[in-house]
Amino acid sequence: MPVHNSEVAAIFDHVADFLEIRGANRFRVRAYRNAATTVRDQSRRVADMVEAGEDLSALPDIGEDLAGKIAQIARTGHLSLLDELSDTMPEAVVQATRIPGIGPKRARALFEALDLASIDDLERAVKEERIAEIAGFGAKTEAKIRAALEAGDLEERRTRRDVAEEFAEPLIAWIREIDGVETAEIAGGYRRCQETVGDLDILAAGDAGGAVIDRFVHYDEIEEVASHGKTRSTVRLRSGMQVDLRVVAKESWGAAMHYFTGSKAHNIAGRRRAPGAGARAEAQRIRVVRR
Repeated sequence: MPVHNSEVAAIFDHVADFLEIRGANRFRVRAYRNAATTVRDQSRRVADMVEAGEDLSALPDIGEDLAGKIAQIARTGHLSLLDELSDTMPEAVVQATRIPGIGPKRARALFEALDLASIDDLERAVKEERIAEIAGFGAKTEAKIRAALEAGDLEERRTRRDVAEEFAEPLIAWIREIDGVETAEIAGGYRRCQETVGDLDILAAGDAGGAVIDRFVHYDEIEEVASHGKTRSTVRLRSGMQVDLRVVAKESWGAAMHYFTGSKAHNIAGRRRAPGAGARAEAQRIRVVRR
């Protein structure tokens, strides 16, 4: 499976996160941040450049050492340095830095003070009101952590659209080639060209919904199949993005595209403005499609 630029950049950013938490030299941390930006901004896939034998050290902020690490990621999908760093501290420490007011040093101090190993441990500490007892934290910090946990802010759920495009466009092209698919499009915030997107909502029109879904769940970049129905499936890609595919009848295509492309507010406004029995029938069809 090809390694995308965004995956290489994410690994470098992750290394930088761990190094920053460990208190590493700031220039080393910055080197990985800069390398991540360089890789992410390349118009060509760096994995293809590695395969072609090109000198990646010629790229901005990419020296020989980082070029070698890019090659390792491109060939294996992993970076041994990140694996080593991951063994030294819980991944949850990195997640904790997403809480407002909790930087790398405070996240490490929090986990070490309470001997935490996971987000579940952190949630228990909040429920037991143990965080307020740590020197330098207090009740206000505990309240911020509680709010972040309740809101699910510790999970990176949105993706820059240009990054999502790396995964979305090859996927939709592949779906269009499945036997039984008459047409297919990506709906939702991606179609509205939002700056960031959450899950990918994909619609396909065709009569053989079950056969289409059966083929879809075997896409080579799928990491996990969360649901596998006759006309709908939810999967998680290797990149971490969730994809929902719905197969609808051709006559429901317009209603489905309208419903799944528009925002919630847009759909509510549309139903309020639509007059007459014909509009009510169309609204009913949209609800049927959604189910």
